[in-house]
Amino acid sequence: MKTTGLLGITVLAAATSPGSAAIARERKAPERRPNILCLVCEDISPYLGCYGDKLADTPNLDRFAREGIRYTRMFTTIGVSAPSRASLITGLFPTSFGANYMRTSNTKPLTEGLVPPYEAVPDDGVKCYTEFLRAAGYYCTNNVKTDYQFKPPVTAWDESSKTAHWKNRPEGMPFFAIFNMTVTHESQVWKRADEPLVLSPDEVVLPPYHPDNAVTRRDWAVMYSNVHEMDRQMQSYIDEVRDAGLLDNTIVIWYSDNGGPLPRQKRELYESGALVPFMVRFPDGTCAGTVEDRLLMFADIPATILSLAGIRPPSYMHGIPFLGRYEGRERSYVYGARDRLDEIVERQTCVRDARYRYVRNHLPGKSGYMQVLSRLNMPMMRNMVELYERGELDEQSRRWFEKPRRTEEFYDVDNDPHEMHNLIDDPRYARDIARMRRELTRWDNRYNPYLGLTEAELRERLWPGGVQPGVAAPEVRSDRNGSVKIVCATKGASIAYQIDGRGYSEKHWLLYTAPVRLQPGQTLTAVATRIGCKTSDVTTYKH
Repeated sequence: MKTTGLLGITVLAAATSPGSAAIARERKAPERRPNILCLVCEDISPYLGCYGDKLADTPNLDRFAREGIRYTRMFTTIGVSAPSRASLITGLFPTSFGANYMRTSNTKPLTEGLVPPYEAVPDDGVKCYTEFLRAAGYYCTNNVKTDYQFKPPVTAWDESSKTAHWKNRPEGMPFFAIFNMTVTHESQVWKRADEPLVLSPDEVVLPPYHPDNAVTRRDWAVMYSNVHEMDRQMQSYIDEVRDAGLLDNTIVIWYSDNGGPLPRQKRELYESGALVPFMVRFPDGTCAGTVEDRLLMFADIPATILSLAGIRPPSYMHGIPFLGRYEGRERSYVYGARDRLDEIVERQTCVRDARYRYVRNHLPGKSGYMQVLSRLNMPMMRNMVELYERGELDEQSRRWFEKPRRTEEFYDVDNDPHEMHNLIDDPRYARDIARMRRELTRWDNRYNPYLGLTEAELRERLWPGGVQPGVAAPEVRSDRNGSVKIVCATKGASIAYQIDGRGYSEKHWLLYTAPVRLQPGQTLTAVATRIGCKTSDVTTYKH
């Protein structure tokens, strides 16, 4: 490896990735470090032409699939954004560090009277994975959604705003950039209800858990139309990279942050809420048109991105790289958990293997349906509630509303893809049920340490006495040669600094990775951060 000087910082230049050994062992390492572009949409299941949906009008994503790898079994831990994004930025299961409640920082009136806002706090040393990319010389940008269950530390990104862009990087630096597209979000089903439709509601093929009527069909048609618009937006980001002459050295990753936006999709642990489309395009065309069916989870994505950049993922990550230099073993199981969702208290965990899903309802007296107030803005959600209350909802759609639900659920997903038939009492599956019970208990014991606590008790564990943990102010130590070392007494803290009030620009903070050389008269300012903790006071040092 060689070293590259960046404004006085010495960092290791990341080795390039040799690609996926599992998919294409002949893949050759590129001569340059790859740029990595992540395009993230919200709230869609695999309603795309390339995933076999004949109604979807997604020409750009269909072409993207032909040029890259299409994954058919990528799962989020929970079918809702904030806990999912907590996993996506840390490589951890959100249950492991108090990030599974939707959402920890919500101060809207609908959650008044419940637990006051707080932030999830992982073990010391856990960092946003982008810090490892920054330390390796990448310029990291996020535009614009974070929603991590904690305030993003200043060390996480070079830029994170509505104007953040890889084009703002210093010349010659490789970039890692995320762009978030919101047009497919659940709220857009009602906010974009009057936009032109790309298909007739009469063409929609409905799942068995939705009633067949004009209201339902209209919302489905709006959803497909929003996906079509997202498809257009997604291509515009790729075109920007191509127009800059950088596409031949850029890995492009596209995915959704959780499953579909409609009732019994978003917020659920079933396929409809947890299974998401995920695709990767390599610049040299290797693996083009490949379909990969290995079991994957969101926690695997940060580890994989680091692996693609030639960076060894930290050992604390729960994720397993599935591409790149450090590709690991394949999973036998994926897992899910959901707790409070907005104003509704819930507790549910699950495990899925290549064929079955086992669900454990820790609050069996409840129904599957939760009256999340924001969702009642959706016409078909209101319609389903009204039909149920009048006793007019069809038998299959009604199951979601009925209580008490069973303590356990078991589904043969291969033969029952909508998970409508609970087989928990079927003796033919007794051996598989027992196996998956044991596996979920093992996972809960290891990765769900707050399962037996109320959210108030969880908050007290994370913020003792209701006070957010703090980070000690950094200390500056210098030698006679002008070399300055910055340290922090808080274990696992990260440090950001500026020289004469700027990093690469006036608002930019540099990530501290090694001693900095200052010129006489220069002023260094530094802060220390740690996920979920209050940022330290500013330390100022004039050389």
